[in-house]
Amino acid sequence: MNVTGKVTDSKNEPLLGVNIRVKGFTVLGTVTDINGRFLLRISENIKNPVLVFSFVGMETKEVPYNGKFMNVILNEGIELSEVVVTGIFNKARESFTGAATSITSKELKLAGDRSVLSSIRNIDPSFRIADNINLGSDPNNLPSITMRGNSSLPIDIKDLQTDSKSLRQANQPLFILDGFEVTLTRIMDLDENKIESITLLKDASSTALYGTRGSNGVVVITTRRVEPGRLQITYNASLNIEAPDLRSYNLMNAREKLAYEQAAGLYSYPGQLLQEQTLLDTYNQRKLNVERGVDTYWLKYPVRTGVGYRQGLSLEGGNETMLYGANLSYKRTAGAMKGSDRSVLEGSILLMYKIKNLSFRNELVIVSSTGKNSPYGSFDKWGLTNSYYAPYDEDGSLSKVLDTTQYFQLASGYQTDSPPNPLYDALLPSKNQDKYQDISNNFAIEWRILPELFVRGRFSFTSQTNRSDVYVSAKNSIFDNYSEEDSDRKGQYTYGSGNMFLYDADITLNYSKVFNDVHQLFAGLGYNITESKNEYYIVVGEGISVINMDFLGMAGKYQKDGRPGGSEAITRRVGGVFNGNYTYDRRYFVDFSGRVEGSSQFGADNRYAPFWSIGLGWNLYNEKFLKEDKFIDVARLRFSYGVTGSQGFNPYQALIAYKDNGGKSYRGWYGNSLMGLGNKDLGWQKTYQYNIGTEWQLWNNRIRFNIDVYKKLTDNLLTDINLPPSAGFGSYRANVGEVENKGFEISANIYLIQNRQNGLSWSVGGNIAQNKNTIKKISNSLEFLNEELLKDDSDKQKTINPSFLYKEGESINTIYAVKSKGIDPSNGQEIFVKQDGTETYIWDPRDKVACGTADPKIFGNLNTSVRYKGFTLAAYFGFTYGGYIYNSTLANKVENIYPYNNADRRAFYDRWKAPGDIVTFKSIQDFSTTNATSRFVMKENSFSCQSLSLTYEFSSQWTRKHLFCQYLSLKGYIEDLFYTSTIKRERGLNYPYSRKFSMSLTARF
Repeated sequence: MNVTGKVTDSKNEPLLGVNIRVKGFTVLGTVTDINGRFLLRISENIKNPVLVFSFVGMETKEVPYNGKFMNVILNEGIELSEVVVTGIFNKARESFTGAATSITSKELKLAGDRSVLSSIRNIDPSFRIADNINLGSDPNNLPSITMRGNSSLPIDIKDLQTDSKSLRQANQPLFILDGFEVTLTRIMDLDENKIESITLLKDASSTALYGTRGSNGVVVITTRRVEPGRLQITYNASLNIEAPDLRSYNLMNAREKLAYEQAAGLYSYPGQLLQEQTLLDTYNQRKLNVERGVDTYWLKYPVRTGVGYRQGLSLEGGNETMLYGANLSYKRTAGAMKGSDRSVLEGSILLMYKIKNLSFRNELVIVSSTGKNSPYGSFDKWGLTNSYYAPYDEDGSLSKVLDTTQYFQLASGYQTDSPPNPLYDALLPSKNQDKYQDISNNFAIEWRILPELFVRGRFSFTSQTNRSDVYVSAKNSIFDNYSEEDSDRKGQYTYGSGNMFLYDADITLNYSKVFNDVHQLFAGLGYNITESKNEYYIVVGEGISVINMDFLGMAGKYQKDGRPGGSEAITRRVGGVFNGNYTYDRRYFVDFSGRVEGSSQFGADNRYAPFWSIGLGWNLYNEKFLKEDKFIDVARLRFSYGVTGSQGFNPYQALIAYKDNGGKSYRGWYGNSLMGLGNKDLGWQKTYQYNIGTEWQLWNNRIRFNIDVYKKLTDNLLTDINLPPSAGFGSYRANVGEVENKGFEISANIYLIQNRQNGLSWSVGGNIAQNKNTIKKISNSLEFLNEELLKDDSDKQKTINPSFLYKEGESINTIYAVKSKGIDPSNGQEIFVKQDGTETYIWDPRDKVACGTADPKIFGNLNTSVRYKGFTLAAYFGFTYGGYIYNSTLANKVENIYPYNNADRRAFYDRWKAPGDIVTFKSIQDFSTTNATSRFVMKENSFSCQSLSLTYEFSSQWTRKHLFCQYLSLKGYIEDLFYTSTIKRERGLNYPYSRKFSMSLTARF
C-alpha cells in the first residue's frame, strides 16, 4: 500500500529531507521533498504500521498510520534550537546565561565554501581572521584568529614583528571537536560535510568550564549524527577554481621604469666621465630593447588558475540498538601559485551500541595531509624584477642571470647588479612540502542510572607523525656567491621529522530534574586528565651535485658549522569541574561553573588555580504580562561574571633550562650552559570577564536580535622579560601587567518576505561589533624596556614595526611613529615634529607618539538570503570602519627602495622632483631609510563581498522517479568577489590573493 502525507514545522512551513521509516524495519523508509510531501510503499502484511519521523533540530515523532493522508507537524527539538553545546555539559538555551553563537550546518554551507574558518567569520564577525597581506590566499597558511580582542602578548615582545606564530597561538581560541581539543590545522583540514553544528563560546559563563584554556574563547564543533533507519549512501563532489587577484598591484612597465631610473640618477656618475659613459651605454641599450617591445610582465609566470576538487562518500544506518557510519573524503586545493597545493585524505568509522541503560560510542578517524609550497618562491621577488628584462636569450634559451651591469652605488662605492632570473630557479628540480598523518580514536560510554541521572566517560588518543622536506638544486642562484673552496657544498636538503602523542580522558556525572513543575535543577561534576608529548628533529645536508636528486642520502656533508637540531615538549593537565543551574518557573535562572586545574607549565608554587563564573537570567516572555503577547516570542535578559585562564605558552616556561654546547668540552669534561632562568612563582594569566546580554524574537520569529556588552580584564599578563648581559642569559618569563578588552556585539535578522504558500522567503541580517583594547598596567620591567627602546638609535630600532611599544592607556595594537608634517616643497625632505613641538629633518626614535590603533571603531557582517521553491540565493559581506594601519607596503614600495628593482608607479609619478612640488613622498633621489612616520599611518575603511552562493534542491519525488536517489542538490559559490578600501596598497606580497569559484553536488541514496 502507498502511504502519503506532508510534514511541516510548527509554523506550517514544509520541511525538506525529513527521514521517514516504519518502526521496527530498517529497510523501509523515504524522505520528504521540497514541498514536505512524501510517498512510502509498504507491504500490506505489516499490521498497524507506525511511522517514525526524524529531522535534524526537530523532535523525533512516532505516528500510527490510519489509512488516510498524513499531516505531521514536527516541533523544534531540544537538540539544536534549545540546547547550547559546550563540549562538556550541554545547557538548555532557555536557562543559559552565557554569550554564544550557534551555527547550523545549513547556515555554514550558505556562508561559503573556502574553509570552515572563513564560513564562521562570514557569519559572526567576533570570530576575526587577521588580513594577512603577506601570505594572501596561501592554502598552506594557518590564519591568525581572535575572539573579542587580544588578551595575551607573544613569547618575546622584542620579537613581535617576526614571531607571528607565537602571537597567533597566544590569542587563538580553543577548538573542541566532538568533546576533545584539536589543533587549528585539524580544523582547517576538516571535511565540512561532516559538521552538524558549531558553537562559539565567548564569555566567562560559557568558557569557565575550560579553565586554563578558555580566556580566548572556545569553538565547539559537533559532527553529524547517524540517524536510525535503512542504509543511506551520500555522495558529495565539488570543483573549485582559484583565480589570482592581482588588482592591487600597480607596477611600472618597462618604459616607466627606465624613466624612473634616469630621474633617480642611476645612470649618472658626477666627476667620472668614463664610468658615466658606460652607464649611459647601458641606458641606451635598455631603451633600444624597450623600443623593440621588451616589456615583461613578470607576475604572469608564477600564477595560474588553480583547479581543485573535493569528493566524499558516507554510509550510515542501523536501528535503535546499533548504529554505524563510515566516511571517506579527499580534498585537493590548488593554489593561485604554480605548484602550490594542499591535499587531505580523511576516513572515519563510527559504531554506536545501546543495551538497556548503557550506550557505547567509538569513532576512529585517520587523516593524511600534504602541503606543497610553490617552487616559484616568494611572489614578492617577481614584482621586483624589472620589466625591461626578458627571461630568454635571443637564441631562446633561459637566462640564469638577467644582467651584469656595474652601477655607481647610490649610497657609497660601486655595486654590480647581477639579478638572477627567477624563472630559471623556479624551473629547476626542487621540493618544498610538509606532511602529517593523524590517527585519532574517541571512545565514550554513558550509563543512564536513573531517568534524571547519568554518568559519561570519554577517552581519546591522537597519534600524529610529521615530516617536512626542502630541496634546493645545486644550480640555484643562491649558491652563485659560494667561494671555490665551498663549491662542493652546493645543493641542499633540509629534512624535518616529528611525532606527537596526546591522550585525554574525562568522566562527568549529570543530574537534571524538575520539582513541582516550577523548580528545575541541573548539576554536573567532572574530572579530566590530559598529557601531550611532542618531538621534532631537523637536519640539513649539503653537497648534492646531481641536480635532480631530491634525496637526503645524496648529501655529502652536514651544513657548514651546523649540526642536527630539534625540540621536545611534555605538558600535563588535570582538573575538576562543577556546573550547577537552577530555574524557577521557567522565568528566573542562575548558573554557576567552577573549575580547579593544575598544569605543568607553571611554577611549582602556583601550579593549581581556581576558575569560576556565575550568571543570572530572566525570561521576560514567560511572565504573565507578556505570556499572552502574540508579538513577542522570546525576550530574555542575562548577566554573567567569571574568571578564565590561558596557557598557550612554552611547556617549560617556569623551569630552569639548559642547552648543549655542540660537543664542546673543557679538559675532557662535557657540560651544558644555562639558557633560561626558572620562575617557581610564575602564576596563571587570568582574565576577569563580565557580559550583559539580551535576546529577542518577535512576530513568529520573523524578527530576531541579540545584544551583548562585555568587558575582559587580563591580569598577570605573561611574557618574556629581557635581562642585561650581566645576568648570563637573555630573558625569563614573568607576569608583567594588565590588558582590558571591552565592547559590544549586536546581531539581527529579519524576514522581509515569508510567503509559505508560494515558497518565497527573503531574509536580511547583520552583525556589528566593537572591541576596544587598553593596556591598564605594565610592570616596571616592561616600562624599562620601553624606555630602552626609545633611547636606542640603532638601525635595528629604526626599522622595526611601529606597533612595538606598550604603554598604559594605549592599545596593544597602537601604532607608534614620529609625527610628520609632510614633505618640504623646497627640498623634498620630510619634516618631523619633535616631542617639544619643534620641527626637524632628523628622525629620532625618542619622538615617537601614538598615531592611532589598528583596532577598527566598528566592524561587522551583512547577509541576505532569498529562497524561492528549490532555489536559494545567499550573499555575505564584511566591513570595517575607523581603524588605522601603518601602510608598510606603500613605504617599502615607494620610498624604502633603490631604483635597481621594479616598484610601484607612485615611486615615479608621486615623488618630489623639483622645488615647488607639493607631494606625499620625498625626493626621487633620496634613498635614506624611511623609518616609522605618521605619514604612512592611514585610516582604513573597507567593504568586501565575502561569499555569494546559489543553491538548487531538486524535488525528491522527481529524483526518486528518474535518478533513483532520495535527495539531490547543486550549489555554486563565488568567494572574495571584491574588496574595496580607503587605502591603496599591495595585498598578497609573498603569496597573491585569489577569488574562488566552486560548484558542488550532493546526492543521497
